[in-house]
Amino acid sequence: MRRISYEEYFERVYGGWLGKCIGGAVGARVEGRKELHSFTEETAFPEEWPPNDDLDLQVLWLHALQTRGVYITSRDLAEEWVEHCWYYFNEYGRFLKNFHRGIDPPVSGWFDNEYFRESMGSPIRSEIWGFTCPGNPGLAAHYAGMDAVLDHWRGSVWAEQFLAAIEAEAFFTSDLEELVEVGLKFVPRGSRLRGVVELVKELWRSGVDWVEARWEVLRRYGSPDFTSVYQNIGFTMIALLWGGGDFVRTMLIALNCGYDTDCTCATACAILGELLGAEGIPEKWRAPLRDEFVMGFSLPRSSYRISDLARETCEVGVAISRVLNRDVEIVGAPEPRIPLGRPHRDVEVSVDYLGLPAVGRGEVKELEVRVRNNGSTSLVGVLELEVPEGWRASEPHIVSLAPGEERGYRFRVAPPAEGVLWDRNMLRARLSAGGRSWVREFGLCGSKYWRVLGPYWRPRGPFEDEASLDEEYVDEGMIEEGRELDLFQGARGLNSPTDKLPLDEHFPLPGEYCIYLLHRLYCPSEREVDAYVGAAGDVRVWLNGEVVCEGRGRCVWSPLMYRARVRLREGENRLVVKYVKKARSAELSVGFYRENVERRPGYSVWQVDLGSVL
Repeated sequence: MRRISYEEYFERVYGGWLGKCIGGAVGARVEGRKELHSFTEETAFPEEWPPNDDLDLQVLWLHALQTRGVYITSRDLAEEWVEHCWYYFNEYGRFLKNFHRGIDPPVSGWFDNEYFRESMGSPIRSEIWGFTCPGNPGLAAHYAGMDAVLDHWRGSVWAEQFLAAIEAEAFFTSDLEELVEVGLKFVPRGSRLRGVVELVKELWRSGVDWVEARWEVLRRYGSPDFTSVYQNIGFTMIALLWGGGDFVRTMLIALNCGYDTDCTCATACAILGELLGAEGIPEKWRAPLRDEFVMGFSLPRSSYRISDLARETCEVGVAISRVLNRDVEIVGAPEPRIPLGRPHRDVEVSVDYLGLPAVGRGEVKELEVRVRNNGSTSLVGVLELEVPEGWRASEPHIVSLAPGEERGYRFRVAPPAEGVLWDRNMLRARLSAGGRSWVREFGLCGSKYWRVLGPYWRPRGPFEDEASLDEEYVDEGMIEEGRELDLFQGARGLNSPTDKLPLDEHFPLPGEYCIYLLHRLYCPSEREVDAYVGAAGDVRVWLNGEVVCEGRGRCVWSPLMYRARVRLREGENRLVVKYVKKARSAELSVGFYRENVERRPGYSVWQVDLGSVL
């Protein structure tokens, strides 16, 4: 049994939240800048203290724990986000897009989110789990994993678990190297995240300075994405180890490493603040906060004082210690007012997509509906799959389960062969037994249907081929004349489950080539949107006969490379893309985005009500 007094527990949590707020504010001024900085204690001091998404979402998770209880699920967190939070940046926007299409965690974290799913959006949410699970790294990691899969996968999930475990153990262990070892228990061996942490440990023990360690992290794990989890966790570990337990030195190293500095500074300072306690943080850095934090969205809170945030966090921690963390005693704690009951469902119905949560023209999708009988008597009933109009589904199953038994039932579904295949399609698994009914609603994305001409190329010599954006391989005048359907008559079809097209699967050519693609995009209402195009190579885009976007000479793909403000008309729109592959892999993506000017909670900026004319 581990014991900690409530007074010490509060002091540590208060210090952790103070550190989080200080580090986030200090790092915000150079967030995204990639150069090595040279800030000092005098020049690092911020002129103002801005809102910080590093903290905001954790306050939202605290609200979820206070209102829904300690047995929350990923689905609970997702619902809280949609109800209260408007944030749509990068992977946040991808989560909202998926969730609005009926795709729950953990699939919402990795599907259609290739570029941002190993970013810093979830590692920065670790403190709430570490602070509410004092002395129990495993439980903290469990909560953190449940959180991270909303909008991330693999490296970022493990990073949040790694940090949460450290923060849970730091109430009882002060040695930073020992804490890192505790965190590593939750990072798979052989993973890239494990590799970068082990590298920083080796560099620390070798005696090199932190600047050299930074360059070595970048040399082996650097990414052009400033939010990449690998370099930024590396920078955070550098700050903690080379900081030597000194709050200001730790903060300055994290800041001067650059890149996602609001995240790295906030995390490093939160851990140092927890270890030192609130009184151990220099008054120079505590005083400007005036014990207040600022949020970028609204919650039903009575206080925005950091000390009250710490008290509320401790109340949840005390509640968790009563039911899930019983090997830790918080001595002298006030009685918590947090719901402690475990929700009970007689029957649970869940869905396994058995792969991608999408289906395209001419395809049949197999998925599995799992049923668990939590009741005390046998369950006998009928399980059927309800699909949208025009879709087909396989026959219902007879379900027969003993108490405590769980079983999966396979279904096959197919979309319509003509008309419009929508991006968002909601299905229902319905179990009927003994006059009762249990329904699990879920989404299945309609793959975008592209028609493709090509590939085209010309020989350049004995070892090379070439293709050019300036060469017309087909009559491009037909595009501008509105004769796209004539041009693409007889073209091959390509289903794309995500915004990024699976070109290498269809055209596994190592050399340069050019292809033309037509997407007959259906929009239910006229609207102005931004078309975002990512292309490793050269690209030209026409919408309804007009060139709206062109990009050249960039060979490292990201989904936000080119932006064009366009107007989608009601009904069918004809999108033509000319893509010239210049890199080893063909990487092309197209997505439509509408700014959330009103900052409506839960709004998906990525449009989910569009479809493909088949």
